[in-house]
Amino acid sequence: MTLLSFFGCKNEPICTVNENNAGKQIYDLDEATCFIALKLNKKKSDLNLIRSALIAEENYMNKIGLISENPNPESESESNVEMDINEMVDYALNEEKVDLTKDELTEIYDTEIEYLMFIGVVEE
Repeated sequence: MTLLSFFGCKNEPICTVNENNAGKQIYDLDEATCFIALKLNKKKSDLNLIRSALIAEENYMNKIGLISENPNPESESESNVEMDINEMVDYALNEEKVDLTKDELTEIYDTEIEYLMFIGVVEE
């Protein structure tokens, strides 16, 4: 019986992404986490790790001045700060102590670009 119920849930998605959010240019942490998990065929147990990686990324971007809590629309046009994915991965591992490997973090951040395209924040 336990075996049947285990396989019975196999086809149910671990989470869902609202297709209506396509192109809305609104970043949602939970939705990004789900989007990445589904793209990478991850398990429900991986959701918290992916979320931790995305929070570490946000903290890193705050630290280097790429985003701020008080956005100023006039100064938003061009930023002189560039984001280095390798530095971000190192930050997530060493500063945030995210419990993932370098390769897993890189895979998550690479897949997040697909989410950013989905919501219309970046283009190909």
